[in-house]
Amino acid sequence: MVNDMADNRIFLLISIPFLMGAVLLSGCTKPEIITDNMSLNVTATTTNASSFIEAGCIKNGNWGNSGLDCSSIGLEEKFSCENIKIPTDLGGLSPHVPIVECTFISTNWTGGADEGIVREGCLRPEFRKYIIIEDGEYKLIGSKEEFVRFFAPVESPEEALGFAVALTGAYTDYNMTIPEGYKVFASEIKTTYVEESDGGFRVHLFDMQSCGCGNHPYYAVDYIVTRTGDVNETSSERIYENPQFAGLCVD
Repeated sequence: MVNDMADNRIFLLISIPFLMGAVLLSGCTKPEIITDNMSLNVTATTTNASSFIEAGCIKNGNWGNSGLDCSSIGLEEKFSCENIKIPTDLGGLSPHVPIVECTFISTNWTGGADEGIVREGCLRPEFRKYIIIEDGEYKLIGSKEEFVRFFAPVESPEEALGFAVALTGAYTDYNMTIPEGYKVFASEIKTTYVEESDGGFRVHLFDMQSCGCGNHPYYAVDYIVTRTGDVNETSSERIYENPQFAGLCVD
C-alpha cells in the first residue's frame, strides 16, 4: 500500500485546500505490480522495541501508533528528543538490540552534515538518531559513523535492509496498491526486495519528494549496501504522484 508516512510528511507541514471535481487520470494504464521478496525473512525485520515499553514507554497514538511517550523514564530529556517512535524494518540488524528512533530539532538551521543520521525536516532542521539498549543501559547512536561501527558488518539480506532504511529517507512497501486517481509513470513496479550483489546487497525501496515546490512524486530507489556498511544510491525512477499535490510548495 502507499506509505502513509510519506504523505504525512506533507500534511504535517501544510494544509491542503479541499479540491473540487474529479481528478483527471493520465494516459497510463495501471502498472504491473511484481512481488518478489523471497530472499527476505520479512518477519525477522520487525523492529524490537518491547524492552522500551516494558521499561515504561507507552504508545501515544502518533505516527500510525508507532509513537512512544518515554517521559516516565526520561529519554526525551536525556537525549533531547522531540519525538520517539518505533522504527520500521530494523529487526534484522546485528547485534539484535532493542532500538527506537529519536527525532530532534537542531539549533543549527543550516543543517550541517554532522547533525544526526538523516534529515527529516525541510526548512525546519529536524534530524533522526537512534537509541538502543545495550547491557541494560540506554545509549545514543547519533551519526552514520556510530551506526556503522555498532552494526557492521552486513552479512544478510535482513541486515542490508535495516542499513538502507536506517541510513536514508526511503521506506519499504511489500504490498503496493496505487489509489485511484494517482498519475502513473511506470509500466511495472517491483515491491521491496533485497538481492546479493558484488560486494554486498542491492536493496529496492521507495521515497518521495517531500520538500520544495513541484508535484511531489514517489520514486522507486535502489541502493547498494556494502558488507562494510556503506549505503549508496544507484538508481531512482519516478513511478507515480498524487495530482492533488501538483505545484505544491513545502518549506
